[in-house]
Amino acid sequence: MDEPLLIGNNMALLVAAVELVRRGRRPTLITDGKPLGGHFAGAQIGEARFDVGMVLLEKLAPTAAHARLNTYDPLQRNDWTRFADRAAAWLDACEPLVRAPTPECLVEGRFVPDYLITNRLDVFRGANVASPPQLGRDDPRHATHKNTGAAYEQLSYADAAQANHGDALQARFIEPFVRKLTGHGSEVLLARYHRAAWAPLYYPETLTAALRGDPIGIDEYPFWTSHTGCIGDLVARLCDQVSNSDRVRIVAEPTTSLQHDEDGWCATTASGSVTSDRLALGLTVERARALFGLAPLSAPLAASVVVMFCLVRAEAIHRHTACLMVVDEALATYRLTDQDALADRDPPWHRVVVEASPDSLLYLANGRTQQDILLSELRQLLSLAGDDAVQVLKTVTARNALVLPTAEEIDRSAAAHTELASIAPGARLTGGLLGYGATSMNDQIIQGLKMAEEFE
Repeated sequence: MDEPLLIGNNMALLVAAVELVRRGRRPTLITDGKPLGGHFAGAQIGEARFDVGMVLLEKLAPTAAHARLNTYDPLQRNDWTRFADRAAAWLDACEPLVRAPTPECLVEGRFVPDYLITNRLDVFRGANVASPPQLGRDDPRHATHKNTGAAYEQLSYADAAQANHGDALQARFIEPFVRKLTGHGSEVLLARYHRAAWAPLYYPETLTAALRGDPIGIDEYPFWTSHTGCIGDLVARLCDQVSNSDRVRIVAEPTTSLQHDEDGWCATTASGSVTSDRLALGLTVERARALFGLAPLSAPLAASVVVMFCLVRAEAIHRHTACLMVVDEALATYRLTDQDALADRDPPWHRVVVEASPDSLLYLANGRTQQDILLSELRQLLSLAGDDAVQVLKTVTARNALVLPTAEEIDRSAAAHTELASIAPGARLTGGLLGYGATSMNDQIIQGLKMAEEFE
């Protein structure tokens, strides 16, 4: 009764389980019939494990010195950054991370250092594009206010980009990528959550300096990965650590009921019941609502993605890249990730993931299958030589995989969190149950560490 009960399979519960064992506890983990590790465990295909898309890690200095974990607020966008040193230290303790190479962008037919996520603005130097409009920092639309300014509670990304980037620059260098990724224009995205679509929001002064070729005043944003280049490998090893621990009771069955009374919680599965006065949930919003008998939510605006998992013969690659963001709309692919190149490895066969928009693939089909189009684009992007250069292991379509950060979705997500918290008093909610924007790996690491501290 006095040992913690964890229900779900996400990263936060995995971190909590690891930490609780280190603290001498004996938690019960009910995975609800799902593989432990959730999204970040990646996909095991044959003998190879892949991340589902690009998964890179951040190692930052904390934005607040000596911040206490019990003050973490998932409703505050990117609040994990106050504890960034703890998240990075926890990952490094699991496995020393390696610096990933600078990603690239393909834009207007040119391969350039990435400007969407890493602050490398080389592409704008000398570009024949109008400078952004002058915008004072006291203007509520200025990007200095994007994290906390009241205007950004309702400001669309299209309006924020127009004010800070200018129409011409946004239309040529950023908007095509947003359209490919989301299937919509940026007017549907809430500006505060622009990073959900991997879209930047720069200060106008920064872009003006970049266009002139002057110093921009910001450094390249670094990313990190595991020693194999696949974060899923790291997460899988943590899953094995928990699964093989004699201090964790794992129940892999679905939860059939979850009840609460004055004595605590009782979870029932096909093999019996587990009681505890301390409960943490790491389920999807839909699953948690069903378990508590709440009505389903209406379907949000979301983007689907087609993902192709491949092995590519190293000797056939004539144009090397670790991560390529494809802005040009002539190609359906919007991102290509070579997971081995991310860690500066060169095995005989590289694990490569290609992501594309189903709408773009349909537009370019002309009688070809999705896989045929992506294979052709992969050959083009890596300048592959030889008919035997690629082994396509699997191509999948993830329907509505990316819920878009519309103003309506942010409000709906917050309301759903409040409703669930009221019907599950005292339960620790994690991941998507905390609302939109609390599902990043760093957020979930902090959630897991906080939970272990509270449950000790």
